[in-house]
Amino acid sequence: PAVPSPEVLWQRTFANTPALETDLTDVPFESNGGAFGGRYYQDIAVEKVLAAIADGKDRVLLTLATGTGKTFVAFQIVWKLFQSRWTKDGKKVRRPRILFLADRNILANQASNAFGAFPDDALVRISPDDIRKKGAVPKNGSVFFTIFQTFMSGRDADGNEAPYFGEYPPDFFDFIVIDECHRGGAKDESNWRGILEYFSPAVQLGLTATPKRKDNADTYKYFGEPVFVYSLKEGINDGFLTPFKVVQIQTTLDEYVYT
Repeated sequence: PAVPSPEVLWQRTFANTPALETDLTDVPFESNGGAFGGRYYQDIAVEKVLAAIADGKDRVLLTLATGTGKTFVAFQIVWKLFQSRWTKDGKKVRRPRILFLADRNILANQASNAFGAFPDDALVRISPDDIRKKGAVPKNGSVFFTIFQTFMSGRDADGNEAPYFGEYPPDFFDFIVIDECHRGGAKDESNWRGILEYFSPAVQLGLTATPKRKDNADTYKYFGEPVFVYSLKEGINDGFLTPFKVVQIQTTLDEYVYT
C-alpha cells in the first residue's frame, strides 16, 4: 500500500483534537526572541497540561524531578493561557486571572522573577504589608503570587480571624498553580486544603518533584494521577541532572557529653 502523505497522517492524528486545545497549543512558546527554548520534556509537560485543560479537567498534576524546571513549565502554561485569553467560563472577554501559590517566600519570589516576560501591570505580588497598607487584597492584575501563610492570615475589624483569601470571590481565579503541592497543600487535615477548596471553581495545577508514596498519597488522590512524569533517573540519563552517590558517615556527635 502507498505510504500516507503528511496531510493524511496529520488528519489521522489531530482531526479530533478539541478546538480549545488547538487554540492553546498554537500560541508560540515564549523564548525571549529565540534566546532560550524549552527542553523536550518541558514542552511535552506543557502540552499535556493544556490538553487536560481542554478536556475539561479541573485538577491536574505534574511530577517533575527537582532541578528539571517546574517553574519554567508553569510559566509557559500560564503564558499560553494569558495570550489565548483563556478563561474558565470560556467567554474570552478578558485575560485569565491566575494564582501562583507557594509555601515559602523565596519560591514565590523566584516564580515572580521567572515571569518577567509578562507586562509589569499584569504581575501582582500579594504580601501582608501591602494588604495592610491598602486595606484590601489586590484584585487588579492577571498573575498573582503569594504564599499559603499570607492567604491564611488576616483579621476582621473586631480582631477575629478572617483569612485574606476570603476577600476574593470563590470564582475570582481561573487557574491556580500550587508549587511543591506534596508539602501538605492537598492533605485533608491541612489548613492549606481550605484555600484549595474555597477556590474549587478554578482549574488547579499541582507541581511536585516527589513520586507517589504512602506519605503523599493524599496529594495524588486530590489531583489524580499525573498527566506527565519526568523522573530523577530520566533526568540523569538525559544528561540534564548530575548523577549522585550516597555516602554514609558515622559521626560521634551523639557520644558527646557536656561537662
